[in-house]
Amino acid sequence: MSSSRTVWGFDLSEPRWSAFKGKNMFDKRWPHLRRERLIAYQLTQNISIGATIPATLSLSKYRDLRTNVQQYALTKFGLEVELHVDDIITANILTLTFCAFVSSLFALEFIILVLWPRRTSYPKWYNRTRMILPAIMTTGLLLAAIVDTVRLCILSLSLPLVFHHEQIMVFRHSGFITGASAEVQEQLTTFFFRPPLKYMSYPANFASVCFLWIAWV
Repeated sequence: MSSSRTVWGFDLSEPRWSAFKGKNMFDKRWPHLRRERLIAYQLTQNISIGATIPATLSLSKYRDLRTNVQQYALTKFGLEVELHVDDIITANILTLTFCAFVSSLFALEFIILVLWPRRTSYPKWYNRTRMILPAIMTTGLLLAAIVDTVRLCILSLSLPLVFHHEQIMVFRHSGFITGASAEVQEQLTTFFFRPPLKYMSYPANFASVCFLWIAWV
């Protein structure tokens, strides 16, 4: 009978809803550093979620900006322009992906620690998962933080390309418009001024980077 109530090595007869009460979660009788781990898990989840909020806003705004600029230019000027903001969109997607993974992992750790407070050993599959996933997610968070930081820098990074003696801009500090004259570009950027093409000028981008670095640390 007991084996039927065990799933993936966890006894389902142990968890109680009362375990989520504050006095039970932070009971001093439980294993050493349990309280500190619970606090650390909650902080990590909140910070990761904090990074996704401005990243989601930025992603939505810049995608809408690209659509609106291109449609407006086609309707008013008869021009098929292109607004290049792919770098910031990619960076925001990267931020959302890894922050969601981190938040989910620590939420699982938090729940298991609360519902099985007396447990000090875990199934092998769970121990392996706890070793591999954090390494992947930490690397992903660092990558997202670096990408976000670089795209906010005033100076652009460039990668020399021998072919045709040109350069490919890897990360840009601002979006740009092609397919229109300088005068039309000026009109478009003046009319559609939010969010700004200069990424550093948009508070949501700056907030996302700050949360990312804190989450990685």
